[in-house]
Amino acid sequence: MKSIMFSKLLFVNLFFISACPFLAIANTPSEMADLSLQELFALSTDDMDMRTYEPWSFNFLYKRSKLDGYLNGNDKVTNDEVYFDGGEPRTDDNYPILPTTITQASYIASISYFLAKEQSISISLPYIVQSTDHISLVPGYDEFNISSDGMGDITVNFTTLLKSWDNEKLSLSVGVSLPTGSIDEKGDTPRALGNQQLPYTMQLGSGTWDLPIGLSYINDQDSYLWGGNLFAKIRSGKNDRNYRLGNRFAASIWSKWNLNNTFHPVMKVVLQDWGQIIGQDDEIIVPNPQFPYPAGITKPSNYGGQKVSVVVGADIMIYSQAFAVEIAKPIYQNLNGIQTKETLNFSVNWQSDF
Repeated sequence: MKSIMFSKLLFVNLFFISACPFLAIANTPSEMADLSLQELFALSTDDMDMRTYEPWSFNFLYKRSKLDGYLNGNDKVTNDEVYFDGGEPRTDDNYPILPTTITQASYIASISYFLAKEQSISISLPYIVQSTDHISLVPGYDEFNISSDGMGDITVNFTTLLKSWDNEKLSLSVGVSLPTGSIDEKGDTPRALGNQQLPYTMQLGSGTWDLPIGLSYINDQDSYLWGGNLFAKIRSGKNDRNYRLGNRFAASIWSKWNLNNTFHPVMKVVLQDWGQIIGQDDEIIVPNPQFPYPAGITKPSNYGGQKVSVVVGADIMIYSQAFAVEIAKPIYQNLNGIQTKETLNFSVNWQSDF
């Protein structure tokens, strides 16, 4: 019977993958933290019925992504096609400064207090680390690296059970994201001598008060669980630098198998859709009316898009400690304009109740 149910769930996941190629990446560090919060929400609602009835829960999530190579929409383009080296005409699709590899990591500590078994208030504090390698036409900056790190936007969430029937549960999470992450990070770029304002991908927060909301469905069949999550991050207004990040939406379907009390394999399909940057930070452009953007990451329309990822992992219980390890691989990316594409991301979460 277990093998039959495993086959059915695997078929559901594979069907979902094949049915989604129509869905509409350079993520900013703030958006990277959004993805981590999305994972924390899914983990917290999934584990509500498995808790030890302790009033407090602590989560620590580490997530790392690597972006390498370029897409224009969903078409691959080479670095040579995107890089303007002075030997070919300058266009809107090539740039004299080219990010080659972007690495992003977020460390998120989240503390939850359970008002009841299935109702909690949590606060999440992200720490963001970002590094970008570049090549450039500008003398003295043939190859260079810029980086930034620090506290991101703090989020407060309230999660509650909406409905429970038989072996099914529906939960809701609503919250507010505070603009605590810096949007004034500076560094040495080819734009001028000394330190200047860094582009959107190097800023640590959104600079706006944002509203995260999530909906989670769980179906518990004893030997396995399956369910789905919806997540949205809605931006409010523009920040002090006259722009706002795009709204983000995500949906996922997942299945987990209870092989024993310790090891639970997990498979997910995650869909994401996020908008381009609205407005512009005028400090990161150059005084060239025809080509004001020295690099693709300084152009607001080169943000946002759609992505479908397959995730494999496992939940591991060691005594009273819970660990979740996941590896995600994008299988479809359709990005707005020319952007670096995500190649892989990895996350590990530790949860302890007290």
